[in-house]
Amino acid sequence: MIQNKNILLLVGILMTGHAFALDGDIKLTGKIEVGMASKKENGITNRAVEDGGSELDVVGSADIGNGLKALLQVNTDIKLDNNKGTDYFANGDTFVGLQGDFGTVKLGRGINAYGDGYFKANLYAYDVGPDRGDIASGGGSGRGAFKYEAPNLNGLALSFSYSPGEDKTTTQPRATDAWAASGTYEQGMFGARLSVGQQKVAAGGTLKDTLLAFKVMPAAGLTLATEFNNSKNVSGPMQKSVGVYAEYKPQRVGVRAGYINTNDYGYVNGGKHKVSLLGADYDLSSKESRFQTSLLVEFKSDKKNGNPRDNSLFAGVHIGF
Repeated sequence: MIQNKNILLLVGILMTGHAFALDGDIKLTGKIEVGMASKKENGITNRAVEDGGSELDVVGSADIGNGLKALLQVNTDIKLDNNKGTDYFANGDTFVGLQGDFGTVKLGRGINAYGDGYFKANLYAYDVGPDRGDIASGGGSGRGAFKYEAPNLNGLALSFSYSPGEDKTTTQPRATDAWAASGTYEQGMFGARLSVGQQKVAAGGTLKDTLLAFKVMPAAGLTLATEFNNSKNVSGPMQKSVGVYAEYKPQRVGVRAGYINTNDYGYVNGGKHKVSLLGADYDLSSKESRFQTSLLVEFKSDKKNGNPRDNSLFAGVHIGF
């Protein structure tokens, strides 16, 4: 759980947000996802109550004159299963920003222009995409960044992020600056995204990552998508990964599936990684409800190289607010 001092800090933000809201708006949003998980890893089966991805967000905006708007977001991932691995205040996408006719600029963390996937069938606990390079471009889990988002132009959205080098532990002169850029186009039933990222490493060499993704919505409630990722490490072959996804949710019941295949996994010749995903959910609440409540069940099968297949099953509840 979030430590008491962090809860007090959050309350303080909400109280001081009253002044912010005089000329704007500040909201407390988030989601709760928790359930029973059963995992078989390396031939050993474990069962436990687990958090599936709960988070708490403070989101604000205010008109400050001259056509400008100030932005604020404080995102905290919370763990209802008492897993404290990443349990601290503002550990997620947290930033301040300024918006106008020129677009939007942001400063903070978790504002990577590369993105974390275009469409992954809206899976809950197993929301995974193709294997990609480990680049902290644009503010990864531990880096701050600058991001620019251009105004939307007839369905085309462009963005760029930059994260300055911060490696002070090596005598190598090369910086570890990272950058990312992306373009997303959406019109009618079709969408596409191209994302690229690079990072120089202090020991020498450059990490490179490219994502190309498409989605189509041929019928009401039906979405089909595919994502291609190529990433290059300092050494080893290029890692090539592809994911295909499908989701059908015309009303309260939704079903979804995905399959990911990676060649030269881990930048090792002949490396293999295969992931199969299945999921279903049922909305208990109406679309107009303040608390969007759903029951869900998801299954993931994961096989790396010649290792035994790992299987994971999660069944629980999602409450969005």
